[in-house]
Amino acid sequence: MIALAGAVQAAPAIQIGVVLAGSGLDFWAPMSKGMHRAADDLHVELVMRSPSDGTSLGAQPNIQLRMLDYLVKSGVAGIVLAPEPLQDVATPVSLAVPTVFVDRSSTDYNAISTVSTDNFAAGRTAALSLVPVLHKGARIAVLRLAPTISSTTAREEGFLSVAREMEWRVVIAPYVGYQFRETEARVRKVLSGDIGRLDAVFAPNETTAYGALHVVEEMPVSTRPRLVVFDWRPEFLGALERSTIYADIVQDPYRMGYQAVETLFAALQGHAPRPKLFVDVVTVTRANMNDPAIHAVIANYSR
Repeated sequence: MIALAGAVQAAPAIQIGVVLAGSGLDFWAPMSKGMHRAADDLHVELVMRSPSDGTSLGAQPNIQLRMLDYLVKSGVAGIVLAPEPLQDVATPVSLAVPTVFVDRSSTDYNAISTVSTDNFAAGRTAALSLVPVLHKGARIAVLRLAPTISSTTAREEGFLSVAREMEWRVVIAPYVGYQFRETEARVRKVLSGDIGRLDAVFAPNETTAYGALHVVEEMPVSTRPRLVVFDWRPEFLGALERSTIYADIVQDPYRMGYQAVETLFAALQGHAPRPKLFVDVVTVTRANMNDPAIHAVIANYSR
């Protein structure tokens, strides 16, 4: 084919690599949606490579690092990364292209910015939702996720800081894991000895919340503790309506994903990014679940 004289070929789109920490949890779908919307608005191309949920923490440690290596070698201009902890690797790892963290921070990689929830503050928000209904000495369970995940650890510590201030008794605080079935089984085991004696339970992420909800639903209504959860799943709506869930602290992963791509793109254009950008959470309760602002955040979770 002979090119027409004077024809101008469009420059190839900037490619941005994305490696999240999973793909199956409901949390990742709106984040991906926000990233794709930002890519469309900014006329860049996303190249996404994400492991299955929990793979990096179990069967395939450092799988993200191999994905990152592939993306750099394929020529992406920058990377958005939801980092999982590395094992037996010299850290911090410096990637050959600018990197923006999303959802969580990490000391395992060098990054120019982090776009996330203020997780310590959000953990405090979760606990503060209970202040009007709990008394000094109230018995609390905190269902920790895993010690190596910075985002949930910060939420747990934020919740515990309020518990100390209010002089609640944290009688259960185990690590219950990140896989749905195993987590639910562990939650059932750790709560079984305190049925009827717990005043509240805090579950700091989607998997712990899912397991805690199922276990609490099995308890007689008169013995159920107030359940405060983090993140969103469709079944949480009915649980809020039935008051099985007392409060749900819901992140905005759509905005998080959009702003992470936007921040990286601006950096590639020469604009220095802010080191930390926090995206607000909303506290969903039975009383406010029909508010337009709440609906706007939850709507982004639909696939």
